[in-house]
Amino acid sequence: MPTHWESCAEPIPGYRLEERLGRGGFGEVWKARAPGGLSKAIKFVHGEIAGGDGHHAQQELKALDRVRSIRHPFILSTERYDIVDGQLLIVMELADCNIEQRLRQHQDQGLPGIPRVELLGYMIEASEALDVMSRDYDLQHLDIKPQNIFLIGGHVKVADFGLVKDLEGCTASVTGGVTPVYAPPETFDGWVSRNTDQYSLAIVYQELLTGHRPFPGPSARQYMMQHLTAEPDVSSLPACDRPIVRKALSKDPKDRFATCREFVDSLRDAGRQSYSTTSLLDSPTVPTTSVSAEAISTRLA
Repeated sequence: MPTHWESCAEPIPGYRLEERLGRGGFGEVWKARAPGGLSKAIKFVHGEIAGGDGHHAQQELKALDRVRSIRHPFILSTERYDIVDGQLLIVMELADCNIEQRLRQHQDQGLPGIPRVELLGYMIEASEALDVMSRDYDLQHLDIKPQNIFLIGGHVKVADFGLVKDLEGCTASVTGGVTPVYAPPETFDGWVSRNTDQYSLAIVYQELLTGHRPFPGPSARQYMMQHLTAEPDVSSLPACDRPIVRKALSKDPKDRFATCREFVDSLRDAGRQSYSTTSLLDSPTVPTTSVSAEAISTRLA
């Protein structure tokens, strides 16, 4: 089984690798030229499906089975998957960037984070995708973080469903793999609710807006204890956002908002009461994948 890929290789006939886009604990992602000259992303999942190191690959296969029927404009589409020499390869849409990279673009311009009105547009789209997964398919993503929210043409695409879980009734078991920085307290106790992804989305919102997370960590054990017992530090947020984010970060999932969209709508409504349209839009523009004022207005309507 190949363990090291190079540019110009064709792991799938007609799909020529061009450059590595990223590497993580579960695999690596390459940009590839597909048949017809189209640009795609290929994820190579670590481990051999039938081997002793194939846990991640088997988990990804199960996740693909869970999400393959979902069709939604704010969910990154999987176009095909293949098993090549025992390794799982997943062909996906190629995004412009992830939302963490968008954050860095703004910070390079001297801003603390993504301007609020732009960020709320992204949050509305992400929340819609997560609510569709929960309401229509009984699924929780379980790995919502900036690296798994992508932008294509200025719009959000939620991606990377390797940890997605079915909900039987209202809960499902969690066996591990969640990212401690964004993991809700219930996942450390081994279960998940319909409001689990909302907790992670609230952390993502604060981080992308302010550059600061509500729980500082820095070790996995410290994150776990803070999620379970500590009050979130929301002081970096605008005053109007603080009670809303605190509610979304409630230790008990039943105390959170009923849906992700209700959480984001509360942020939007609070901002409308606190800021004028002029002040909200008064921020420097950053090139590449930026969203037009017209598009933002449409999504905030």
